[in-house]
Amino acid sequence: MATSDVSIANSALSKIGGGSIIALTDDTPAGIAVNARYANVRDAELRRHVWRFAVKRASLAALTTTPAFGYALEYQLPADCLRLLVAGKFAPGLNLSEFRWGVDDLDYTIEGRKILTDIGAPLYIRYVYRVTDPTQFDPAFAEAFASRLGYELCTTLTDSTTRKDMAKADYKDAIREAIKANALEQPPQALADDSWLASRV
Repeated sequence: MATSDVSIANSALSKIGGGSIIALTDDTPAGIAVNARYANVRDAELRRHVWRFAVKRASLAALTTTPAFGYALEYQLPADCLRLLVAGKFAPGLNLSEFRWGVDDLDYTIEGRKILTDIGAPLYIRYVYRVTDPTQFDPAFAEAFASRLGYELCTTLTDSTTRKDMAKADYKDAIREAIKANALEQPPQALADDSWLASRV
């Protein structure tokens, strides 16, 4: 069965003995509690780690407004950006199919929902985005998310310290496995080309 918001919510509820729901909008104690916490917990878990399925790239145009001082340009973060990973200019390495970040292209700061920098447009970024389609979740992430949601719902639906402690332990195990699975999908990283190596090719 495909992963859905409801299946994740019901997995969370089953972990704490909280019953089940038919839809996130169910007018039941479980439905109301899930609906109040689901999106916030999802976004927090997405932001918590660099999940491969939740990373994307974008090319940003500079805004017409500029910072009051300190930097020459500002760029609007994408609406779905939960966590900026890197911003800069692409600099080609020896293999033009590969790209690396120029050392001088990492000078920026985030204020509010804007990136302030002296780097000219377009500004290339990689970031963790808000994934709202649960079918895109990695299975291990979906399990960790359900465990975290169960923990967050525990006090409201069970008022049991024992169940909450069990939910916390379950989450720790699930997030550890999810991070491990995510790391295994990362290919080996080649060493960045430097001027010494380039001069000898």
